[in-house]
Amino acid sequence: MEHRVLFEPFGLVHNSEEGETAAEAARALGMPLRSDCGGKGKCGKCKILALPPECLSPVCDEEREVLTQEELYSGLRLGCKAKVAGPGVLTIPAELLESGESFGKTQLRTSYPADPMVERIVLPPELVENEGPGSSLDIAGKIASRLQKATGKDLSFGNHALRELSLIPLPENELTLVSHAEKGLTAVMHGAHRRSLGIALDIGTTTLALYLCDLQSGELIACDALANPQRIYGEDIISRIAYADEHEEGASRLHLILAGAINSMAGRVLRRAGADAAQVDEIVAVGNTTMETLFAGLHPHSLGVAPYAAIIHEPRDFTAFELGLDFNPGTNVHLFPTISGFIGGDTIAAILSERPHESSEISLIIDIGTNGELVMGNRNGLWATSCATGPAFEGAHISCGMRAAPGAIHKLDIDPSTLQVSYQVLGSDSHPDIKPRGICGSGIIDALASMRRAGLILPNGRMSEKFKCIDCDENGIGRKFVIVPAEKTAAGREIFVTLQDIRQIQVAKAALLTGIRLLVKESGIDRIDRIVLTGAFGARFDWRNAVAIGMLPAISPEARVEIVENAAGTGAIIALLDKKSRGEAFNLSRTVRFLELSQLPEFQVEFPSAMTFPYLDE
Repeated sequence: MEHRVLFEPFGLVHNSEEGETAAEAARALGMPLRSDCGGKGKCGKCKILALPPECLSPVCDEEREVLTQEELYSGLRLGCKAKVAGPGVLTIPAELLESGESFGKTQLRTSYPADPMVERIVLPPELVENEGPGSSLDIAGKIASRLQKATGKDLSFGNHALRELSLIPLPENELTLVSHAEKGLTAVMHGAHRRSLGIALDIGTTTLALYLCDLQSGELIACDALANPQRIYGEDIISRIAYADEHEEGASRLHLILAGAINSMAGRVLRRAGADAAQVDEIVAVGNTTMETLFAGLHPHSLGVAPYAAIIHEPRDFTAFELGLDFNPGTNVHLFPTISGFIGGDTIAAILSERPHESSEISLIIDIGTNGELVMGNRNGLWATSCATGPAFEGAHISCGMRAAPGAIHKLDIDPSTLQVSYQVLGSDSHPDIKPRGICGSGIIDALASMRRAGLILPNGRMSEKFKCIDCDENGIGRKFVIVPAEKTAAGREIFVTLQDIRQIQVAKAALLTGIRLLVKESGIDRIDRIVLTGAFGARFDWRNAVAIGMLPAISPEARVEIVENAAGTGAIIALLDKKSRGEAFNLSRTVRFLELSQLPEFQVEFPSAMTFPYLDE
């Protein structure tokens, strides 16, 4: 029996035979796990995280000797001993990767204007001193009264801050209070602790990005990105909503696995910054509507049935304790407003970052990930829509597809006269001898554009059987084009593009192109002055090749194309550091006009026509 096993953070799929060890399955994909002991289960260097745990065989004695109880409880196993027993996701921990994955979303500017919602106030002992028996004021009341006299701030203690105050011996030392402009006092600490940090989160369907910022200076200190571990329950949001509906604890499980990943990322960036969780005073999170709903611990059922309405569209605040995050329990977590069931806070954050609503020129913001979000307009009004592009652009459902990780072909070209393939492999800058393991989304777009220019693909998406390099089936239909022969790959298996792969990209690119065409038509806009490409994938492909395959419309020579690493993440940082921007985000959520593509009669006409590839003279 074979089981489908997904290896993260690479996004590589292997159909493993039952009883095959995880290390053997990884080796078949050309990514051998480290094994200093030669696979004897002694060194612990081949640790992997298994989800669900039952996708691997029961824990053996060798694993119990090497792994701690905490590690076993968290799902860690030894790749050399654990055997495949069912479908699942096996993740190589970040600290054991010899070279990191290129997730994107982390190359942002390093400083921003700072006027945050929170500040730290250090009270000297005389403002904390207890007046002794007989006083009519309680301790919290005395501190609040003295704080008001000393600083002019009238603040109350939140429940978590009050609990922390009760544990502090008074009045032996200074007291540090975390003051939130809307929530009052959210944390109390014994002694003087002046460093104030904040975290901005971009919760994508495929990729999570976390940014650690200094709330006083506005500096971006450190960042981290990670494949969203919810992918074990489905590549897209529809699959995850279905999982939540079909399992009693489904929504809770999706929330917990997300919170755990965020805690892990936060721990890494805090260690790199020489900081600790007690210094984090606020968190701002953005994401599509489903991701925000799950992050908030809410059930997404209403987003999976017509009319696909969110539980709430307004901005919402939670405490870290309520969301299962490992910070001071009263730390405020601000969740962005959303526009519709399909347009979330990440789109509003992108608008905050790129500010088309303040300009006279017409902007088109294209954020391509597992879904495609589009925003078009200027100061006279903004229109937005969402396109169900699916995960194909990120390497999923592609025969030799993988994430943008070391070993992925990310750039490719074919000489039309010789049909010679040239390509670039991620990681080759630091490891020149690295062999390709697969092809990621940007490489797929390059491959199809190059094949189209060389005549290997016809306008309808069929492979041209007249070329000898096209492998045909018994009926003479072109099925496969080999990019890299087996002897030149890491796994010793060919890397190729199939007819089915072309169909997957045709559907995805047609969704995006149809969205742009209908947005232009419905908004009445007759020109585009500026195109912004953003997102983990959107900022990394060659837009000229995207035009060549009809993924993007022909772009006017007068229009400028800008590549922005992660506009949504930048918007989250802006809202974390500048309290005025939160009101702006709320206003945008109420004024941006949402276009529901599937309800337009023109959609059924535009989508099939967008499936074809442009003719070469176009």
